Amino acid sequence: MAVLDRSDTASLGLPFMDQARGRFAGLLAQVEAAGNAALPEAWRDLLAYAAELFACEDIWMRASGFAARRDHAAQHRVVLEVMREGAVHAAEWRLAQLREMARQLRAWHEAHGRTMDAPLAHHLRMRRAGRGSVAARLGRGAGQSQPAASREARGDRRLQRR
Repeated sequence: MAVLDRSDTASLGLPFMDQARGRFAGLLAQVEAAGNAALPEAWRDLLAYAAELFACEDIWMRASGFAARRDHAAQHRVVLEVMREGAVHAAEWRLAQLREMARQLRAWHEAHGRTMDAPLAHHLRMRRAGRGSVAARLGRGAGQSQPAASREARGDRRLQRR
């Protein structure tokens, strides 16, 4: 079974987005590596993080006026719906279906990064270079503009510097 390594996640050039995508990839790798007993919980963790990440991306897109926001958000809605179906499979111990969903989700994540997240990152970098500096504000993680795991990791680094 192939496992997506975080190092396979191409950099988008925005640390807060790269960190969030890396966390998703890491959780997906945990799903793929999980034994049968741990698989349902690993899927639930991935689903919870995906919902949080996609909500944050929606904030980033709305705050910056990203033109392709509707298409990008539509993909997120569809993927979350499928992932919720995966949670039903997990609850009913239909683990072969869940593993196939994880395999397909890996392929989607890689393609989504290239076709949806990369243009969003480019848009945010251009906004940073121009007026408004939306990417800089989002990168500081104000409020809920970053997934909790990203905020926690940043807080851990701050503690280590002291």
